[in-house]
Amino acid sequence: MDKREEKTLAKIHSSFSKLINEKDYGDITIQDILDDCNVSRSTFYAHYKTKDELLLSVSSHIFNHVFSKSLEEEKTHDFSKDTFYDYRHLIEHIFYHVKDEKSLFEGILKSNGTKIFMDELRKQLSRLVDSYFNNYPFNADMPIELRKNIAVENFIVVLKYWIKNNLEESPEAIAEYYINSFIR
Repeated sequence: MDKREEKTLAKIHSSFSKLINEKDYGDITIQDILDDCNVSRSTFYAHYKTKDELLLSVSSHIFNHVFSKSLEEEKTHDFSKDTFYDYRHLIEHIFYHVKDEKSLFEGILKSNGTKIFMDELRKQLSRLVDSYFNNYPFNADMPIELRKNIAVENFIVVLKYWIKNNLEESPEAIAEYYINSFIR
């Protein structure tokens, strides 16, 4: 992707982030997004077929970045020197991005777009949880699929708790709460 295209996508995401805090997801139109970011309709549709697809890309963007093998130092955190399968840092990295885009997540979670976002979040989290349990199997008294589902749902519970409490704890502390919720 070239720099111009990246800049355009960033403008669209930025407008969506702004609008999701001004209106409910269901009330936001593609025209609202276009007017706010000053992007043409054809440019928008070259990247997204629907507003739902834009919402899904928000979640995918974070996970694709976190799972990238070529991380760079960022303004608020640096996981570029960590090993790819350091799960604690992967979890912390996700929470750093939630903190960095706090208003976007707050807007999504209070809107009627929550189901779409949460379904995608569960799908993305399942990748991480599957990888974790494949590399660190547990001798547990419950089926592995149940343990994986609990790990995914616990992440969402912890995420909602953190956002509801205005992200008062650090991403490291929240990651620790989450990890402790399914390891013990």
